[in-house]
Amino acid sequence: MYKLYLSLVNKLNKTVCFFIASIALSTIVLSPVYALKDDIEKPVHINADSVLFNKAKGLAVYEGNVTIVQGTLDIRASKIEINAVNNEISRITASGSPVSFQQKMDDGKLAKGKANRVIYQVKEKRIVLDGNASISQNNDQFASNHIEYSTVNGELKAGDKKAPGKGRVKAIFYPTNKTK
Repeated sequence: MYKLYLSLVNKLNKTVCFFIASIALSTIVLSPVYALKDDIEKPVHINADSVLFNKAKGLAVYEGNVTIVQGTLDIRASKIEINAVNNEISRITASGSPVSFQQKMDDGKLAKGKANRVIYQVKEKRIVLDGNASISQNNDQFASNHIEYSTVNGELKAGDKKAPGKGRVKAIFYPTNKTK
């Protein structure tokens, strides 16, 4: 069981860093920078009130004041569920009021985000932020009730076509990221 746990944590290490780096990259709309390269080399520290591992289902659930820290990456959630059938992480779902995350970029700036639920679909390399979702870097901000970002093609979609007028998209950008 301990070997399975270590194997899952190793895969989680790479996947979580990519997950948040990708969210931070979604700020590419805000500024084309990348998460600190050496963060992925750092150990992953996970703290929670409880954890449940179910090898048969390929499931790990961390609950209660969950924190994941890896280098400058910091994720906070009420619950994080990791689906890893056959020991391959396929999906990470974080929920909270809200889930918050931040990571220092290579240029020294801090990328931050939050949402009621954050889903990272590993195979599709797609991130979905739902419920009061926002991402920011310095003074630049992007917010909507629903944000999707593809790390494959860099496409960012926001808003909710199913509920027009609700959860409108809000963006604030400063030229060359300088404020007056």
